[in-house]
Amino acid sequence: MKNESSISKAIKDVPSFAESYKTFVKRLENESSSSSTIKNYGYNLALICLHFGRMPEGITGIEYTDYYNMLLKRKASGSHMKHAVYAVRKYFKLFGLRCPLAANPPIPATRSLPVVLSQREIAELLKACVDLREKALVGILYDTGMRKSEALHLKLYDLDFDRSSIHIRDGKGHKDRYVPFSKNMQKVIVAYLKAYRPQEYLFEREKGHPKGTQWPSKVLLDAVERTSITKCVSCHVLRHSYATHLLEHGLDIRHIQKWLGHKRLETTAGYLNVAETHYDQRYTGPTDLIFPVQK
Repeated sequence: MKNESSISKAIKDVPSFAESYKTFVKRLENESSSSSTIKNYGYNLALICLHFGRMPEGITGIEYTDYYNMLLKRKASGSHMKHAVYAVRKYFKLFGLRCPLAANPPIPATRSLPVVLSQREIAELLKACVDLREKALVGILYDTGMRKSEALHLKLYDLDFDRSSIHIRDGKGHKDRYVPFSKNMQKVIVAYLKAYRPQEYLFEREKGHPKGTQWPSKVLLDAVERTSITKCVSCHVLRHSYATHLLEHGLDIRHIQKWLGHKRLETTAGYLNVAETHYDQRYTGPTDLIFPVQK
């Protein structure tokens, strides 16, 4: 993969990169950053260090500006630009150094819509889970809309069966929140707890230690392979599907914002672009109006 080859090259060619990169990754993990964030930050940091042949603290503010201008001229995507900028800012923050970036460069707006599974595909995916632990993981990711890293850090005392809620602690932005815990999902979790008997974390590799960051993605992809789903599915796609399905069922967008842990309502409102055509469940397309489907 290009990410790994760039990082390996930087470890080989840029003095001090290997040790600093190892520390950078460790500190990101301590902040409960997602595996994709760690991968993207590491990759972009490696690209910058390879471009200048030195570590981030040895690059001047003007040189950073020139680098970002070069990316803009090359029509870098909004996602690439964000990771290139935020990786540098995060590096200086985690190492307690003054960041030479005066202001963020203009970042192109990303207009791509999220991948969303239909309710039928969600049902097929859950049925494809071969054991209770897989079903518990995939089910809770979809049923609550929580992030993969949040699911991995759930402890048993975070599950409130009496109040039908789950306490998500230290989520993105180091914020706590409560999310609804459906009766159907409670049944699955109760069966899972009886079968696997975790001691501290909901999903443990051993007592007192949560499963590794790659485990949820592997479980999900293995389950997807046993379905007819052709979309590109990740753990975050379940979160997108959760938000979209709630909107389609008419739930208030401010409740969804709170449950997703979004700071800005505009972020949650982005799902309206996916869900808006489904508000009236009777409307499926113009040809269905001309030639009504017989039920």
